[in-house]
This record gives sequence, C-alpha cells and structure tokens, in this order.
Amino acid sequence: MALNNLERHAAVVDRSVLYATLAQHPGALPLLVRVLGSSQFLADALRRRPQSLAWLLEPRTMRVWLPEDLAAELAQALAPFETREARMRGLRRVKYRHLLRIGARDLLGDADLAVTTAELAHLADACLAEALAFAEAAARVAYGAPRDATGAETGVAVVAMGKLGGEELNYSSDIDLMFAYGADGETTGGRHGRVPNGEYFARVCRGVVAFLEEVTDEGYAFRVDLRLRPEGRMGAVVLSLDRYRDYYRDRAELWERQALIKARVAAGDLRVGARFMELAREAVYRPGLDARIVPAIRAMKGQIDRTLVEAGRTATNVKLGRGGIREVEFLVQALQLLYGGEDAWLRERNTLKATFRLTERGYLVPDLGRMLSEAYVHLRTVEHRLQILHEFQTHTLPASPLELGRLARRVGFVGPPASAARAFRARHRQITAAVHRAFRAFFGAGGARPGRARGGPQKARRGAVRRPSVMALRATGFADPERARHNLERILEGRPLVPYAGQLRAALERLYPMLLDALWKSADPDEALNQFERFLSAAGPRAGLVELLADRPELLTGLVRVCAGGDLLTQLLIAQPELLASLAAPERLLRGKARPAYRAAVAQVFAPGLGPGERRDRLRRVKQAEELTIVWRYLSGLTTIEAYAREMTALAEAVLAAGWLLTLEPLVARHGVPRDAEGRFIPAVVVGLGKLGGRELCTGSDLDIFVVTGDEGRTDGGDPIDASWFYSLAAERAASALGDITAAGVAFPVDLRLRPGSKGSGFASSVAALERYYAEYGDLWERQTLTRARLVLGDPGLARRVRAALRRVVYGTPLPRAQLKEIAEVRKRMEVELGRETRGRSNVKYGRGGLVDVEFLTQALQLVHGGDRIEARAPATAAALRGLARAGALPPARAAELADHHRFLRRVSAALRLLGARPSDTLELAGPMPARVASALGFPSRQAFLDAYGACREAVRAAYLESMA
Repeated sequence: MALNNLERHAAVVDRSVLYATLAQHPGALPLLVRVLGSSQFLADALRRRPQSLAWLLEPRTMRVWLPEDLAAELAQALAPFETREARMRGLRRVKYRHLLRIGARDLLGDADLAVTTAELAHLADACLAEALAFAEAAARVAYGAPRDATGAETGVAVVAMGKLGGEELNYSSDIDLMFAYGADGETTGGRHGRVPNGEYFARVCRGVVAFLEEVTDEGYAFRVDLRLRPEGRMGAVVLSLDRYRDYYRDRAELWERQALIKARVAAGDLRVGARFMELAREAVYRPGLDARIVPAIRAMKGQIDRTLVEAGRTATNVKLGRGGIREVEFLVQALQLLYGGEDAWLRERNTLKATFRLTERGYLVPDLGRMLSEAYVHLRTVEHRLQILHEFQTHTLPASPLELGRLARRVGFVGPPASAARAFRARHRQITAAVHRAFRAFFGAGGARPGRARGGPQKARRGAVRRPSVMALRATGFADPERARHNLERILEGRPLVPYAGQLRAALERLYPMLLDALWKSADPDEALNQFERFLSAAGPRAGLVELLADRPELLTGLVRVCAGGDLLTQLLIAQPELLASLAAPERLLRGKARPAYRAAVAQVFAPGLGPGERRDRLRRVKQAEELTIVWRYLSGLTTIEAYAREMTALAEAVLAAGWLLTLEPLVARHGVPRDAEGRFIPAVVVGLGKLGGRELCTGSDLDIFVVTGDEGRTDGGDPIDASWFYSLAAERAASALGDITAAGVAFPVDLRLRPGSKGSGFASSVAALERYYAEYGDLWERQTLTRARLVLGDPGLARRVRAALRRVVYGTPLPRAQLKEIAEVRKRMEVELGRETRGRSNVKYGRGGLVDVEFLTQALQLVHGGDRIEARAPATAAALRGLARAGALPPARAAELADHHRFLRRVSAALRLLGARPSDTLELAGPMPARVASALGFPSRQAFLDAYGACREAVRAAYLESMA
C-alpha cells in the first residue's frame, strides 16, 4: 500500500524534487511511509495537494494547534473569498490540510489519543463557527437582527453533543448538534421583510447544516446529525431556551438526559450557550439516587445487543459489541447520572477524564478505573485505525486474516501480518472480556444496585451494628442527616462496583463507633463523613488500612479532621490509600523538606527498567505522596501559609526538573544534542512566572513557564532540527508529561501562554529573540508578568544571561506613572471577565479587593521604582512589598498592612481550593462554603469570617485605588 501510494504520489509531482526532499530531509521518508501505508484517504488528500508535504515538514506545523490557532488559520484562508461556493471549498481545503497534519502526528506517535481527538473536535468547532457566521450574515441581510420581547438582540448557540461535545471526535464521525436561541420575538426587517425569531433561526441553522454537508469538488466538510434534539427527526431544528427548559423538565426520557452529559457550546452566542448549559445541568444532574437509571441503561444496551446478534457482529464491533466502547461509556455515564447530582466534580463530558474523576472520587476502585481507561484508549485507537484507512464510518474488525493483520500493524503490533493479527486478537479479547465483566457486574439483573445490600451473609449481619437514626444524627450536628445516614450505609456495605469483602466486616464494626465519635467532634461532620466514605470506598478490600485506623485513634481523628477540611487532600488519599500508613509515622510531619530532599524523592522515577508510561505514573505518585504530607502539615497547623507555599514550590521545581529530563531523553535519541556552528552544546533554561516565580504555589496551581535557549544551531543526531525547535518540542512535551491525565492522575498542569511571542510561535526562544520581542512587540501587561520571573531550571551560565536580559526588559526604563492607567484598565477587565462577581458570589482572586489588587499594585510600583531600587525587585509579593517600603515607594505601615491582607486572602484561597470550591477561588456567599472556610481558618462563626473578609477586601481596594491614582 505504501509503495503503491508513493508511486501514485510521485506521478503528480516533480520526481527530482521529491527524491531530493526524501534524501535531504530525515523526517520526510518516515512521514510519507507511515501516512501512505496507513491511510488511503490521507494519501489521496496528499496527492491532490502535493504542496502539503512541504508544509508538513515545517517544524512549526507538526505541533498541537490551539482552537484559536485553527480559527485564525481558517479565517485567513477564507478571507479572499466572498461567495458561498468559494468559501465552502476553501473550508474543505483547510479541513483536509489539518486532517493530514493530525493524522500524521497520530500515526507517527507524536500525539496520543486524547490530543488527537481533541484536535479533531477543535477543527470541527472552527468549521462550525465559520458556517454559522456565513449563515447569520446572509439571514441578517434578508430579515434584519432578531430581537426578543424587550427589544434586546438575541442569538443562537450551537450545542455539540456526542463525541464532538466530549472533545473526542473520530476521523469519520458525524457531528451531533442541537441549536438553541435566546428568546422568541421578531426580526427588525431586511430585504425580505420581518419574520419570527423561530423562523429566522431555523433558516440560519439549516444554512449551517447545508454549508457543512453539501458535496463540492473538494468533498464535504462534515455529516451533521440532529436526531438528539427534542422529538428527534420530528422536532423543530431549533428551539428557544424556554422550550428546551419545558421539554427537559416535563417530557425528556432518561436517554436524553444521558446524552446531555456530553453537551458543550461549540459556536455561536456565548450568553445563550451559558444559559443552555445551566438548564442542561439541571436536567441531567438531579439530587438523590434515581433507581430507574441502571435498569433503563441496561435495557438500552440490551436493544443494541439484540441488533448486533441478528447481524452476527457481537464480537467484531469495537463500538457497540460485547466489551466495546459503548459499554465503557454506558458504565461511566450511569455512575455520573447516579452521583453527579451530589458530586459536581463528576460532571465531565470527556469519557477518559470522567473515568479518572470517578476513580479519583472513589466511585471506581483504582484497578477498575485504570483498566477501563486503558481499555477505552485501546478500543478508540482501533476505531481510529479502522476509519483512517478510507475515512469510512466503520467500527467492525475485518474478517480477512490478512486485513486484520494489517489493522494490527496500524495499531502498533509488530511482525508479519499473521503474527501481528494473533497478538492483536489475544489482546483485544482480553480487553473486551474485562470490560464486559465490569459492565455485567454493574448492569446485570442480579448485579450491584445503589442503596441495596449485596449477598445473603451481609444482609444477615445488618443488625450487628446499631445505626443512628435520622433524629440522632440531626441532634449530633449533621446538617443533612438523611445523606449522612446514606453515607453510613455505604461505609458498611460499599458502593456499586466497590463492594467490601467479608474479611473487612470485623474491622469495620470495630472502627464504626470510633468513627461516629470522631465525626461528632469534627468542625464539619457532614463534609467529614462525605469525604471519609469516599476514601474508604477507594481503599477497597484493604482491611489493613481499616485496622490501622481502628488501632490508632489519633490517626483516625486526624484523618477525619482532614476530611472535614476539604476534598482535594482526600483525592490524594483516594489515589493512593496506602499513603495513610506512611502518615502514621510522626517524624514525616514534624519538619518540612527543602528542595534537595524533594529532588532525591523524585529520583526514583529514573530507576532502571521502567518504560516511559511507568515513569510518568511514578512521577505522579511521588508528587502526590509528597503533596499529601505538605497539605497534612498545613491543615494540622504545623506550618504557615508561607511555608506551605514554599514547600509546594520546592516540590514543583523537583517535579519539573524530572519531567524535563524525561522529555529530553527521547528527543536526544531521535534528534541528537543541540550544538552551535563550533560544535559546542547549546543549553536552555526554564523561567518560572506567576505563583511559581513568586514561590507562592498551593494545591491546584498551574506552573507558568517559558523556555529560553542559548545561541542558534542544530542538533547532531540522525534527524537534525534547529536548536530552538528542539527546545520548543521539549517545552511542549514537558507540559504534556506533567499535565496530561493518566491512570495515576496529574503531576502539575503547565501553562506556556505567557511565553514571549505570538500564540502560533514556538515554545522556546533565544535570549536575543526574547529581548527583541519585548522591545518591539511586547505589551505592558507582558512586561508586568516578568516582575515575577525567576530562573527555576537549567544551565547556570545561560541563566545569568537570561536574568540580565529580563532585568533590562523589566527595569531598564522606569514606568511613567501616567501608564499606571493602562495597568488599571487591564485589572478592571480581569475583574469583570474573570471575577464575575454578583451580590451572592465573591472571587477571592480576581474580585474587587482580591489577591490581584494587591499583586497589581505591587507590580505596578515595582515597574515605577525598581529601576533605581534593587530591593523593590523581589518576585514574591510579600518580599516585594517590604522592598517597596524600604525604597520609599510605600509607607512601611501601609506595606505591612497590605502584606497581612495578602496573607489572609491567600489563606482564604487555599481553603477554597482544599475544600473543593468549583470554580476555585469562588465563594458562594449563600451556600455552605463560608461556614466551612470559617471553620478551616479558625473563626468562631460564619458571620465573623464574612465580616473579616469584607473588611479586608475594602481595605485592599482603598489602598489599590490610592496607590494607582
């Protein structure tokens, strides 16, 4: 196949140019062979547009394209065209050009399943936005702008469903869509008069579908499926928000609620989209346990099975067959429907991420969650390799042994087709059998049910432990005694898919009265019980942990106190319940670690014999173990917020160093070492910004970084590339190595957006390019971010050059006080767009008088005074305030007051993150969170905390306005 396609490709190009490219570019032949030998439709696309090969060989092409990159590329490509037909053809050319890029990265192993499916979805989003913009522009000319009953303009939102909604699209997926408009009314009138809003938006939506589905000489863009809308094929193409709300409240079937799990606004009016998502959440996630969910989903799967039996494809259909993709999705979605009403963290569209969250929360035992994740990746990869061949929407394994062998080789099995087919068949059967066992265990007629005991022996022993009544639970401090009783039931009986083995019973019965006593004494019995139940569920059959708690009442009391303090720490214990035993050693808690100790801890990642995936998982487990100790010390009052942040930062730097080394190893093996024209090694450094730069990290923080290289040059390996591109790849892959979700969780999310350069540029720049960018193109806000820049990793000699360059950029020219207005305008936008405060919602970071007020004030004064006064240049906010006071930029009393307020707001922010506020840093004033934060910070009452919090914010805002005037 590869040879035939290569010959056909050579027939339409200048052969001398092609052969010269293959000879001179080390990446050309592997790319061509892999693409031409794996996908006929990509081979055909490359033959139709042979110039795409040169584009693919450009280093900046073969990277992850962000949604805004794709939108900008599409807008630029369509800008010369005005007619509908020309824009449709242009859109299809861009689509297939990027399918070539995405498919090549996928086949070469440069992108994993999650990245590939997300990029396919983002490409569809960009095409949808363009189709909607064209259809709306035409409709406005014909009918004018749509307005609601109040005269305000309204819009339409394109709601992605299914795999597009979950950002997990296939190469040949239909895109499942629904359309929603804001409100009924009438248009203002145009060339063809006025029409009701419903008719106007129906025309727009039909225009969108036609724009994507119509076949041109460049093919079609996407097949669109609208059957998930209310009433299916018989329903209106588009409905108002009120009609959606009425339908989902009164008439929606369970399968329609299930489908809404994946709903996502892909294009259109964001305000309408946000209101649709709010009503969708109300429809999907309802309080309490719904006993109808499991039998209803089992019945749906039964219908699918009967259809496949009739067609004889139960074992060969990777999507709908036994142990296939749909069984994983149905199991995950059933658990989301059951528990997502009470646990908002489970409300995730993407199947892999939802599986991780269910495991993280203890609804799946770790081994089962890991198996389902690995099975889903295998099944979706097989589905991709089936569809990438001819772009057919197929899910069936080939019957021919030769074709099955070829599929196995595309999936990654090595050897001749016959042996590859045997290995693939054995692995596939093993995976599908494991998935079907889990599916049958949960959905089988005699399987687990929420709220029902399992097995005779356990039923017989229900009376062995006296359970407190609802009245007794209310009297002892539980605000929600019904839920508390339900949690106590699950502690004694286990959850669906997480039943307790018989040997746990004695240990649980011994623990039970001690647990009740600890709960009654805790600051927040309800939250403590919720989190303890999650932890115990994740611990599964490990009776040793339960016995450890029963034997060590002080450890049990400490665990309950931590559970009452929030769910992030509980998540760490859920990921590795065995860590609890290590915390039984008091010496682990008395003293914090310095950076060398954390580097020594992560060194085990490089133990010989570990593969890349095992090293990534081990890095995550080491990080979680160390973070658990850090947070436990903070919540136990053994350390301050400043020491907690310093320890978290030291841990992050050690993990970042390990991730950087893990990334460099395969890059050096493929491309060689970067060297200059004289053969000298070209080093790089990693610059930390934000909380990492200021040593102010807390649990849940991102790592803001960028990479700077030395001189220009190329690598010296078999596939040489520019040194800057080598380190750009290293930065991108280090972000993936640390931030991607694996079965072991996440190490640290990495954010590269603050790097010097445009969004489409590489992720590394030379010292000269860095200075040139900030001198010629950098905005004031970018210069401001560099006040927190700190060298965290890399070559010491280069670090000195970079530090000097950054000092010139930030402090070389003092900022005129007149330019403080520009900083204040950016701050105002952040308050409105990111803070989103209302009368009942406060944002401790971005809101009025929040952390960012203190930080912007400090950074602005650093830019004004730091050029002359070295003491004002500290990257940490508290140290910078002290330095500004010494420099005379702030009165010492004002600087000390601001430092105290900053410390208090950091403690509030840390409490919100540890307590699991969603989104983080948001305080819902009418909910339970103020009381929980008050308890965590040691305030005597909810109102006492709110009073102190309000006074702090007012003082901070007053100081901010005075200093920025």
